[in-house]
Amino acid sequence: MRRKTKFVISAVGIVVLLTTLGTTTMSASTQFVSPTTLESGDFGGDWVRLEGVVDELETDQNTLRFEVTDQNTSVRVVYEGTIPEAMNEGRIVVAKGVVKEDHLVADQLSVRAHEGSENEN
Repeated sequence: MRRKTKFVISAVGIVVLLTTLGTTTMSASTQFVSPTTLESGDFGGDWVRLEGVVDELETDQNTLRFEVTDQNTSVRVVYEGTIPEAMNEGRIVVAKGVVKEDHLVADQLSVRAHEGSENEN
């Protein structure tokens, strides 16, 4: 194998390794926050896992817009992707994403299907 080919293969391997390491580190450092914590802190541009109850759910093809609320306040969430089957108002959701000016742009949703329901008394 030629020296130049070995160098290119090594360089590609290093880039893949560094990308994997960066992604893993970013996921591990994402903190859980409530809507109240998010509203009262300075999280602009940060990756967070926002946990709360789904309210004001709107769907448009593969885009979801909804509020995540706790006892005190709510935060608007925008998510584009596969809509989880259990996604309904009143369900507890964890939305992982980046905090923008006045909302969260989520890239992952996890719905706790057995917790919270709009039909519970």
